[in-house]
Amino acid sequence: MIGVRYPDEYAVKETFQLLKIPWEWYDPSKDCDDYEVLIGKKEDFSSKDGNLIDISKDDIFKKVTDLLNCGKPHNSAPLCEKYLNELKNKLKQFTTLVEIPPIPWDYSYIVALTHDVDVTSVRERSWLSIGYAIYNCILDLNFVDGARIFLAKFGLLKDPWNKFEEWIKIESELGVRSTFYFIPFKDIPGIDSPKIIAGKYELDKDLINRLIKDGFEVGVHGIDNWRDQKRAREEFKKLSEFTNLDVGNRTHFLLRNEDTWKILDACGYMYDSTFGYNDDVGFRAGTLQVYKPKEVENLLELPLHIQDGALFMRPCLKLPEDEAKDRCDEIFDFANEFGGVITLLWHQMSLAVPHDWGNFYRYLVRKASKEGAWVTRAVDVVKWFEVRRNVRLDCTEKDNKLRIRLDGFKILEDIPAMRLRIYVDPEKIRGVDGKYIAKGDHVDVMCDKGEIMVALDESF
Repeated sequence: MIGVRYPDEYAVKETFQLLKIPWEWYDPSKDCDDYEVLIGKKEDFSSKDGNLIDISKDDIFKKVTDLLNCGKPHNSAPLCEKYLNELKNKLKQFTTLVEIPPIPWDYSYIVALTHDVDVTSVRERSWLSIGYAIYNCILDLNFVDGARIFLAKFGLLKDPWNKFEEWIKIESELGVRSTFYFIPFKDIPGIDSPKIIAGKYELDKDLINRLIKDGFEVGVHGIDNWRDQKRAREEFKKLSEFTNLDVGNRTHFLLRNEDTWKILDACGYMYDSTFGYNDDVGFRAGTLQVYKPKEVENLLELPLHIQDGALFMRPCLKLPEDEAKDRCDEIFDFANEFGGVITLLWHQMSLAVPHDWGNFYRYLVRKASKEGAWVTRAVDVVKWFEVRRNVRLDCTEKDNKLRIRLDGFKILEDIPAMRLRIYVDPEKIRGVDGKYIAKGDHVDVMCDKGEIMVALDESF
């Protein structure tokens, strides 16, 4: 067993939600032989306490939870996973390590597809917004599409910015479904915000019902829910009247403050997916995993990694397509290495001029599917991680057999199974009471029941 001694309960518990292994709080009344390895600061243990991973000068619990809750600007790597991988390698020196990695059975990693609905129509927008779009078309020497936007404003051409039908068609062709976040109220820019940023559309009940019927998720694109609890409840109620389902959030312009997660949690939101960059792509939260922020009861954060506007728009990165592919491929490479989830944000009107970023979206989804990823809605990802978070692992070894219990284990319909990873030489395995695959220094077992037995070679 792994024993842990550390003063910050949240930091330890959340770290071991990311690194899902058996552990317990250190009990000094126990015999030191009861622990194969201890984790904590050297000063908090007796010299007789056995194998110790001393974090006095390299406090992994603080490093991980600081990233999760405070973030890091312009961070291009999943530092939490790197730190945890280093800890895992140390632990493997002292114990037969068992974990539930953030990788669903039969898949290599996860991709969450999301769309913020800032705009639904050319006609709803002000002339200032229309002028800016036409200006961008002119900068790109795209005069024809600029003229089409102008004429559509007068109703003389088909509206080029309503792309829901095209999204349904594209994702049906790709065999995936996604999440749409809708602004809950028309003409409300938010507290102390300029009027120009307000949403200019009413919620369309028929559209929302059709999206849900076709398997899409609908969530809140929050206006003031990040800063005001009364407004947060109103925005939650507005969308829940349409959906009667679990409600997730991504706040408009990715706005947040130190109280946002607590406000959303108090108002009943299932998850948030705001923690990411407006002007970059990468790992603001330092992780590829869904996690629980500090001082909340139920809310989970699905971090954002890649946003269309951050890649292509002025004054953000504004990358040419080949460089954008390189940046995104680096993020996908990390997912292939560590598992977890990549969250994509492609705005509803990104298929339209002056953006026209639909082919790049297709590239990312096809890449993920080709690499064996589970590509799905945000809510499905959060539910999968919830199932994993609710499991408590226990592993005992006796007579060359590992008995692994998954307390709190359950199976959800339409959600992939978890996998149990056992770090032993596959040649030492004599039998497993379940479906498993051998890979390098470990075996992965399909989690389809609450207890798994593994028989080991007598020389183990």
